[in-house]
Amino acid sequence: MTLRLKSILAGAACAGFLILPTLSGLGQVQASNFSGAPQAPPAPPAPPAPPAPPAPGSWTHWPTRSYDAHNLRMEDIVGTLIVNVRDGGPMTVEAWGARERLSGLNVSLHDGRLDVEGSEFNENESVWDWRHWLDFSHVTEPSAHNLTVRVTVPRGTDVAIESLVGDADIGDTQGALRLEAAETKARIGKVASANIEIGGSGRVDIAAVAGTLRLDVGGSGKIATGPIGNLRADLAGSGDAEFGPINGGLDLDIAGAADVTAARVNGPTKVTIAGSGSVRIAEGTADPLHVEIMGSGNFVFGGMAVDPHVEAFGSGNVRIKSYRGKLDTEGMADVKIGE
Repeated sequence: MTLRLKSILAGAACAGFLILPTLSGLGQVQASNFSGAPQAPPAPPAPPAPPAPPAPGSWTHWPTRSYDAHNLRMEDIVGTLIVNVRDGGPMTVEAWGARERLSGLNVSLHDGRLDVEGSEFNENESVWDWRHWLDFSHVTEPSAHNLTVRVTVPRGTDVAIESLVGDADIGDTQGALRLEAAETKARIGKVASANIEIGGSGRVDIAAVAGTLRLDVGGSGKIATGPIGNLRADLAGSGDAEFGPINGGLDLDIAGAADVTAARVNGPTKVTIAGSGSVRIAEGTADPLHVEIMGSGNFVFGGMAVDPHVEAFGSGNVRIKSYRGKLDTEGMADVKIGE
């Protein structure tokens, strides 16, 4: 993923390396109070001061502005995004929040595409600032964002959101959607297709995807969808996913402990599990079915598998309700049919 989260983690590793020799000295006890007199316990640290209220005039509001555009691109937003949908008309943009956040917001038109760009993290928000080593609250804490951007688009608009840190509420655009976020809680309506990349924690709910959903989740992100056309998903870490009926094929790759469920599949089905992840598909036709398990992962399919091929190395289990054609197994696969 091309997320700022990668640079944050790299900075943390460097910071930890640099301060390790200093931390090792903290375990040494220094001699004190040689007179033998009882020593009073140290006073507890003073509680942190509450954040100061915004200074007068530090909050401001952009009035609604209209643009003749057909596609929308939003990038480097730290805050909350709202994408409303209407039938026809120009795009409109409205924003409110802290004055310094709004001053870094830029809106421009490029060949029919509306670009809304936030400011880069300033030097006081950098992980390389020694005052914030191993402390990312200044980057992810909602109170530091103080920015909301609301865009209204005509139905059918393609929307691309890149490098988001914050929440998103996206209506029934019925166009192509791309969402790339480091940390988010996102609600998405009905779209034509979707490409979702989540680099850390959060949750994404999608009402429906008419075409293909491409999903890339790292960390502990959680995904829930309604009906989708085809699914191509890579899940790394402990994130969970709950899919509605998949009207076409499924290509799923799990690395870690993700727990995945789907209501139905109806097409080519390939599932790869490395680790302790589990996959449960309630019904449908997997034509053909290919399952690979390395570790203790489990696969359960309550439908019809065509020419199932199963490879397993470890303690994983495979359960298939029924199949037709040829069953092919390799390795230590524990395959049970009709149970």
